[in-house]
Amino acid sequence: MAGGNFKRSTAEIISELLSDERVRKGLDYVRSEEFRAERDRIRQGAADRLKNVRERYRPKRRTPEAAARERELTLRLAEVEAEAAELRIRLSELLEQEEELRAALEDL
Repeated sequence: MAGGNFKRSTAEIISELLSDERVRKGLDYVRSEEFRAERDRIRQGAADRLKNVRERYRPKRRTPEAAARERELTLRLAEVEAEAAELRIRLSELLEQEEELRAALEDL
């Protein structure tokens, strides 16, 4: 009879869960068109991201000259980015000096 009690208690638990308002609302939402549309939108977004990743890491078919040019441009870009960062730091310092000088002038 232990198996019968288990089945009965399981049925009672499921029945209790299904009578819960939050569970019913959840089930209604899962069955709704809104849920299906949202799920499809999420799936499509994931498929697009996966496609983008595959495209990004797919081996590029290019000539050795094009690969060398790409390396050259990448190195130059890194140099320009480093120089731009230095200039932003210098600009920040100059703006700070400007604020200090304006404050000093106002105090006079």
